[in-house]
Amino acid sequence: MADFKVEKLWGAAIEDRGSQITYSALGQQAPLEEKNKWDPDFSKRKKIKAILDPLIPGFSVRIGGATSIDVTKSGIDKAYGIQKLRDLLGISFEDMIFIGDALFPGGNDFPVKSTGVVTISVRGPLETRPVTEAILACLDLAPHSHPADADSMSVFGFAGHESA
Repeated sequence: MADFKVEKLWGAAIEDRGSQITYSALGQQAPLEEKNKWDPDFSKRKKIKAILDPLIPGFSVRIGGATSIDVTKSGIDKAYGIQKLRDLLGISFEDMIFIGDALFPGGNDFPVKSTGVVTISVRGPLETRPVTEAILACLDLAPHSHPADADSMSVFGFAGHESA
């Protein structure tokens, strides 16, 4: 387990996020450059997942982000969240697109695939916005041409907000 040793920790390594407990190997505040170097092939987190899976029955252990392991109660995952979003907003799965960086088996985004929602894989958070903007441009979802879509755009954070 020597390959799991970290030289520096940036912030909390274990976080209670309400619906899940997240282990961030370098700490949640680690610079993206450091996160990307720690486990680029997922091998370290796959080992951690393999150790945890039999130790905590009734829970799902999933790989997320660049250094994270997410632990949730079985069935409380992103597929559950997408189903709740469908029910709350009245949007069918056929009208949704999910963008995620861990859509592979064992990844924290993978459960969404079971819903039938169209999924698009990205390498990380910096790719999400341009992919989303490209989708919206292709669909021509400008609020002035489709008034009903203005509310949908604000749900996804495109109501004039600039984010990094």
